[in-house]
Amino acid sequence: MSSSHVRKGDLVVVTSGDNKGRSGEIVRVIPKHSHVIVKGVNMVTRSIKPTKAQPQGGQVTREAPMHMSKVSPMVDGKATRVRFTTKADGTKVRVAARGGKELSVVRKGKADGAAKPANKPANKAADKAPSKPADMASSKPESKASSKTSKAK
Repeated sequence: MSSSHVRKGDLVVVTSGDNKGRSGEIVRVIPKHSHVIVKGVNMVTRSIKPTKAQPQGGQVTREAPMHMSKVSPMVDGKATRVRFTTKADGTKVRVAARGGKELSVVRKGKADGAAKPANKPANKAADKAPSKPADMASSKPESKASSKTSKAK
């Protein structure tokens, strides 16, 4: 799974659509649909049916999800793109393209200082043991017709 350019808690600015130019904090990220919910942005009004818990019913105004491509992280009051860089210790970080400010750590590096794990063997088939012994693989099961004739005798 690839990392997203925005995360929960980021201050973002909307770059397109009806809410262009508005900014807020990301409350929730929905990676399955590539959506984010930004506090105070993309507000919708929904009617609520009366229930036992809320007998009056009424109307509720809340934030609606928007596509994450419509928002950009905000650094020094301006929208910026995001780069992903890997440090010498193997730590992967999000870095603002404007100014180079580190936004957050995506993945921590190894404690022993190794940047990358050892390479796996190239030939995986040679490493695997055969699933069936050779003598069982060559034997054929009895056909249904021959088993019926043997029972009839």
